[in-house]
Amino acid sequence: MRFKSPSLASAAVLLLLATGCGGGSAPAGNTGAAAPSNQAAANATADRAPAASNVTLPSVITIVVPVAPGGGLDTTARALAQYLPKYLPGHPSVVVKNEPGGAHVIGINHVLTAKPDGSTLGLFTMPGDALNPLIGQGNYDLTKVAWIAQLVDNPYVAAVSVKSKYQTLQDLQKASNVRVGSTGLSTSAGVSVFIAAKQLGIHATYVPSPGSSQSVLAAAQGSVDFVQFPYEAERQEIEAGLIKPLWVYTAQRIPELPNVPSVTELGHPELADTINEVLSLGTTPGTPENIVQALADGVAQAMKDPELLKKLQAAKINAEYLDPQKTLAEVKNDIQTMQKYAPDIKQSLSATK
Repeated sequence: MRFKSPSLASAAVLLLLATGCGGGSAPAGNTGAAAPSNQAAANATADRAPAASNVTLPSVITIVVPVAPGGGLDTTARALAQYLPKYLPGHPSVVVKNEPGGAHVIGINHVLTAKPDGSTLGLFTMPGDALNPLIGQGNYDLTKVAWIAQLVDNPYVAAVSVKSKYQTLQDLQKASNVRVGSTGLSTSAGVSVFIAAKQLGIHATYVPSPGSSQSVLAAAQGSVDFVQFPYEAERQEIEAGLIKPLWVYTAQRIPELPNVPSVTELGHPELADTINEVLSLGTTPGTPENIVQALADGVAQAMKDPELLKKLQAAKINAEYLDPQKTLAEVKNDIQTMQKYAPDIKQSLSATK
């Protein structure tokens, strides 16, 4: 899925209007940019009576997060785990288990090989998780996952260290060697910056780090010239004036950075459809359809909960729901896109060994 709307606040209004502004006393939430067509799909799914209200779900459901605690992936999982139980038949407990390592492969394999009863869900990150099998890191097929929903679509922000001698796109394109902070070419952030550098003609040397916070800190300190991560990962350093945002990978400007152009304005609309961070929820292949439907219906309703949306928005996480069928379609699209770049990424990885 690709980030579509420039307005986080307007999406929240759409969400709350779609639910009649909520019947209870929950505060009016504010959420990420969900396109009206996507929200209509959420409403159509969520407004049905739970399709499997007579289905017995496991008493404990685990959401596997393939990274260490902290960051947007973990925050999203824990927020969903807090609100999801009340929308599921039998109101089971929902817990989060972090299983970092192996470029997400350890956590993904846990989900794919678990008992197919709906007790184990996984939070997947695109496009990185789509890339791994194509470059020999992981042996799994994401098209076989029983998809439940897309939850998040975060736009990336390109930024430079204020200490760098490169302060514009033109500076970066003219440079013979730009030090780029990266979390590794097999991660979603890493593959995204690789694709962007290739398309924009930036001669990059990738400086690896274990996480986005370390890369952004390196940019703030001047150890790297350029970073590119979701806005929430860079927000504090941008607000502190330690890094300078140059463009956003969207079709239009975002309200948080009204003076920063979109990549489309810079003449590269194709990157607005490629560079982003998508978080999607799935469960074990072979899980009975009625259980998957019960989970999907519950998640669709949870993703309309004003309190959950408010929590995500406060963390600068851009909620954008898609139903299971559209989620699968986007996964297939990501795999197809990654097939185009996989040979170059694999070659680059081999060169660094």
